[in-house]
Amino acid sequence: MRFQVPQFTDIEDKIIGPFTLKQFIMYIVACMLLVPVYIYSDLSLFITIALPVLGIAAVFAHVKIYGKSFGAVILAGFSYISKGQLYVWRRQKVEPFKIVDDEWDAVRTTAKAERESSSLDAIAQSLDTKGNVSTEDIEDPLAEEPK
Repeated sequence: MRFQVPQFTDIEDKIIGPFTLKQFIMYIVACMLLVPVYIYSDLSLFITIALPVLGIAAVFAHVKIYGKSFGAVILAGFSYISKGQLYVWRRQKVEPFKIVDDEWDAVRTTAKAERESSSLDAIAQSLDTKGNVSTEDIEDPLAEEPK
């Protein structure tokens, strides 16, 4: 049985002429803002105010940035600016001090020698390199004798 899969779900329907419902509402709001300006001012002031207002309405109605509407991008920008930022401190590698003192150097070398002689790694290495190692040439007892 075949099912019909809906396609183009991210495209809004054109409801009123060439405009979607959101675009139409944005233009209506811009016109509603301009009605009092038209009533209480002369034509030159109305045109001076109407052009930027309608331009801003057109930007909010039609511009999309990376698939998001311009209004959503502006809101995201304001929320980013208003939120606190997380600053992560990363420790930088600092070279240790070098103490130049004969007495300290002697104590340090003896402590290092004691630590090396008793450390588990040193014991394991001595077993790997010294234990069960033969330098003599011995015949293998398990090898077959040639006939």
